[in-house]
Amino acid sequence: MAAETPSPWADAEWAAALIALTGETLGGVHLRCAPGPVRDYWLERIENLSEQTPIRKIPANIPEGRLLGGIDLGATLKHGKPIAEAGMLGECHGRIVIAAMAERLPRNTVHHLCSALDHGAITVARDGIEAQTPARIALIATDEGTEDESAHAALLDRLGIALDMTTLGIHDVDDEIFHRREIERAMEMLDRVTLSEEHLTALATLTTSLGIDSPRPTLAAARVARASAALRQSETVAGEDVARALRLCLIPRAQQLPEMAEMPPQPEPEPEQTDDAEPPPAPEQPPPDEERLLEAALAQLPAGLLERLQTRSARLRQSSTGSAGDQHRHQNRGRPTGVFRGDYRRGGRVNILATLRAAAPWQAMRRREQTERGNQTSRHLQIRRDDIHLTRFQQRRETLTLFVVDASGSAALQRLAEAKGAVELLLADCYVRRDQVALIAFRDERAKLLLPPTRSLVRAKKMLAALPGGGATPMAEALDLTRDMAERAGKQGTTMQYVILTDGAANVARDGTRSREAGTADALAAARMLAMSPSSGLVIDTAQRPQPRARELADTLRGTYLALPHADAQTLNRAIRAASP
Repeated sequence: MAAETPSPWADAEWAAALIALTGETLGGVHLRCAPGPVRDYWLERIENLSEQTPIRKIPANIPEGRLLGGIDLGATLKHGKPIAEAGMLGECHGRIVIAAMAERLPRNTVHHLCSALDHGAITVARDGIEAQTPARIALIATDEGTEDESAHAALLDRLGIALDMTTLGIHDVDDEIFHRREIERAMEMLDRVTLSEEHLTALATLTTSLGIDSPRPTLAAARVARASAALRQSETVAGEDVARALRLCLIPRAQQLPEMAEMPPQPEPEPEQTDDAEPPPAPEQPPPDEERLLEAALAQLPAGLLERLQTRSARLRQSSTGSAGDQHRHQNRGRPTGVFRGDYRRGGRVNILATLRAAAPWQAMRRREQTERGNQTSRHLQIRRDDIHLTRFQQRRETLTLFVVDASGSAALQRLAEAKGAVELLLADCYVRRDQVALIAFRDERAKLLLPPTRSLVRAKKMLAALPGGGATPMAEALDLTRDMAERAGKQGTTMQYVILTDGAANVARDGTRSREAGTADALAAARMLAMSPSSGLVIDTAQRPQPRARELADTLRGTYLALPHADAQTLNRAIRAASP
């Protein structure tokens, strides 16, 4: 075996050898890499090292029947009884499988892949058959998503190795480190490799210090450390093996920097000695084993990698303002997610294949029934109402972000400038995410919808350019108009959230009279009504100092309160994204 090189390609080569050696016992690899020659070459390395040519690929849009298997329609019609058909997971038993575009896998596909990784088998109970099929697989989840999207967390938790090759180019690929004969020798030695209690404790401690709350990465790191020692033809795990496991299994899943981990309490100082003899100086203690391993692993990582991972994981924990709405079912539109028995007369699209599969096992019995009744037996396929299956569709709701801006008072121009910048920043995301933005401004004695729900950046700029400011604060009318918008959006199947920029000082009542006491009472009454609508709210206090009245408004709305007295458009946009539900 050639000596390991410190190049960026080294960990990728080791990951290919480790998955070829351990297979399904490690779960698999979460591979973040754009399509191209680097990814193709890495997958080719796995094929050569594992002698699996070609590796099977599961497309992101694979139907559930093809993935799990079910009834063989042709054989069932021929023999007159249910004949099972193997699915793709069963066909891939004992093999390495690629899940293409893992960031777009439907939840039902993720569930079945997780079941296969957990139990090594899948249970099929559909179309009149029930069977358990072996499905021990090693999964390579290729992730082509951006920084804001990734594969499902449940699937990633079951994949032992996390490999990021997004920064590798074709010129970063070095010579081969391993060959098939070295994998075979490592297989013979793997069962004899021992992992010391100290190294296992160090891995568990590092897992906690990096903010990882699942036990699976620790178990995967222990397997990787043992497999790494076997590849080195050693029966004892060394520090370099543990450091490699740390780089491949734990650091990519870091949820916090090690310095952010809670430090253990300091021991209380010992009481001073009363005798005159000075105690001998305590010997200098070496750094803990886990600290040395962490320093060694961090030293071999590209500069800024852990910070980028930390930033990305923080973004994934937040809900994006421009993200798509909730999933809901639809009769005829959206993405097909399965089939169900139903009455086609009430609407819906008949699934011909599922209907034929449901009817096929009963054909022989139905022909006998016709013969017993004295009717002439027909060779045509007999389909009854209970056989009818409809396609279930799922569609994402559109998302509407409504800005409700207090355009009254002396600071109106500053607040309006912040709202204009934030709306334009959100609209840039809407072009990609197909979301909408609207704007309500309130001043003097009325509130007005200045920008109806739109995705047009040009239209938004035109409407925002001439927005006036100054005057009284009719907050109750603005909240009533917001409630009307929320009810209208709910009827249209749109998920709405509203962002109120105000200092909370209402001084116009619903009847138009200017009174701070009556205006505040009407505003709180309107807020209680708005809180009952199917929408979420965020109140941004734009006063020079945080005001209790703005917080009271947020509490009445059952929304989030945020004090940003000196916010620009960028800060406001980030704050709205972070606080959105």
